[in-house]
Amino acid sequence: MSDLFQSLADAIPSDIRKSVERELINGFNKERIAATIKAKQNAIFEKNNPHTSSKFGRKIASIPPEAYYYWSTRLGPDCWKDDQFLKEFMRDNPEVVANNYQKRTRINGSVFDANGRIVQ
Repeated sequence: MSDLFQSLADAIPSDIRKSVERELINGFNKERIAATIKAKQNAIFEKNNPHTSSKFGRKIASIPPEAYYYWSTRLGPDCWKDDQFLKEFMRDNPEVVANNYQKRTRINGSVFDANGRIVQ
């Protein structure tokens, strides 16, 4: 495998080799930083705009598409069903956690609490 990388490196002209190396490093960092900024912007939006109802239950996080596909490719799509993985992902990426939710929701005259139990 290292022969493959070496042959690719040898194919790059020596006068632009450093530029290519810098682009590979900075390009990766650019994508990572852009995803972090987008997740923080989503967190601010979610905090300021609570959801009044959800047909799937309480929202716990907003996963950026880049992170979703990265981890799905690396660990398989079932990793998102694993509670331990989600807990660790949200611990390592606090900007994706949805902190704002309605304490009560009214649907057709019935009032439900945050856990989905009927209050009235």
